[in-house]
Amino acid sequence: MANRKRYIKIVLTSTIVMGLGILAVVFLQLRSDQEASIPIPMPAVNALMTLAKVHQTATKDGKVQWELDADTAQLEAKGGRMILTAPVVEFYLQDGTKVNLTAEKGILHTDSNNMEVTGNVRLHNGRYTLLTETLSYQHEQHQLKTDAPVQIQSSAMALRADRMTYNLDENLAKFIGKVEGNLNDGLPI
Repeated sequence: MANRKRYIKIVLTSTIVMGLGILAVVFLQLRSDQEASIPIPMPAVNALMTLAKVHQTATKDGKVQWELDADTAQLEAKGGRMILTAPVVEFYLQDGTKVNLTAEKGILHTDSNNMEVTGNVRLHNGRYTLLTETLSYQHEQHQLKTDAPVQIQSSAMALRADRMTYNLDENLAKFIGKVEGNLNDGLPI
């Protein structure tokens, strides 16, 4: 009788250990499958389609004005808008230089090629870096504009302003409102 109880204990213990081992293997396999999978964004309620890794080029009078890349884009069924995640835009200036724009989110108006971007907006032209929270692009005017505060940084100076417009054709920025700055040596501008 004692041997039978001992035998049952050994079988039950072995079964429990094997069951826990199988559960651990299944859990680890499911976890590694989740980490290896690429998340597919859920479409917006009114999205006609959702695309991943989008690239688009806009031209005006036969010249490339900008190139856009985004992690995802949702094309709305109505309204002609493309909702973008992590947009990166290269604007081309007449002198051949480029201005790089990055943001967390954006909207491209497909009928006009106008854009709005928001969230950690960064504009960089090789010499200067502009930081703000929102920025809009008017395609016909080839102009960037923000009514949010901006900070411009370079190795030579730092500048802050209430608002800004940047004409890409003329490569000319206008700062509006309270404008403050410092030269690299610390002297106020």
